[in-house]
Amino acid sequence: MKKILYTSIAVSVMLLLITVGYFYNQYKLVEKTVGEMQISFDKDNNSIREKVKKSESVLFLLLGIGDRPGDPGRADSIMCISVNQTDKSILMFNIPRDTRTEIIGKGIQDKINHSYAYGRTEMTKNTVEHFLGQSIDYVVQINMQGMRQLVDTFDGIEVENAFAFSQGDELGQQTYHFDKGLIQLDGERALHYSRMRKKDPRGDLGRNERQRQVLQALVQKATAFSSVLKIKEVVGVLGENIKTNISFEEMKFFYSQFAKEWKNYDIETMEIKGNDKTIDGIYYYTVSDEERENIADRLEEHLNSGFVKK
Repeated sequence: MKKILYTSIAVSVMLLLITVGYFYNQYKLVEKTVGEMQISFDKDNNSIREKVKKSESVLFLLLGIGDRPGDPGRADSIMCISVNQTDKSILMFNIPRDTRTEIIGKGIQDKINHSYAYGRTEMTKNTVEHFLGQSIDYVVQINMQGMRQLVDTFDGIEVENAFAFSQGDELGQQTYHFDKGLIQLDGERALHYSRMRKKDPRGDLGRNERQRQVLQALVQKATAFSSVLKIKEVVGVLGENIKTNISFEEMKFFYSQFAKEWKNYDIETMEIKGNDKTIDGIYYYTVSDEERENIADRLEEHLNSGFVKK
């Protein structure tokens, strides 16, 4: 009987050591990969990190970059996420990529997504900060093809589609159909689902909403316990397709804060209102000074006070 007991204990200890070894190796892999993902800006991050430690509000900028052959890339998606840790609330909104604004560092009026082609991530960050009148704390830049790989790594996502539509690929070789209602998307379909604009009566605003749907579905999958077993695959995809100024220590903090709690956060979205306008033969989305002030005030309010309870 004692021999069986000792054998059982020995096997349990071995399994525990193997498990600890596995997670330690994955931990070191994540740490190494995050180090390779790092980008830095002129602004010192120490004050930002103090905000995080004190559970103050932080503002994230998510850039979806469309890298095409022979093209330096443009920001296909520009999404801002304000996280109020005290109020446990999140405010999300997209800046339409065709929005006409001053490109900071270039000194011209152009589409906001062209800022990436002119000066990569830092110029886009500076231009968005100028447009919003608010400093960006963290930037996450993802290659849109990386989003496709990430969705596939999580075995697909589910989203609620507002209306049925079809969308062709860029080469005109294949058409994807999306039914109305709850639909399952693999990586390729998720990419085309989030890119459709012309068949949506809301245009860019409708596309922005689909991009937010895909992001929220990915976050839900990423924070599920089952995703821990796919950490190596996920890290591989992220390392190849993401650049950020969030350090490894900060990522661990955010994960500890949000992995279990994010479902308890109130999430609100808002739209930037504007008008379609053609200037010198080029299409733009124009936003009035009054609307920019409204957006800046709403963002400032959320960062400082969260959502006003009604």
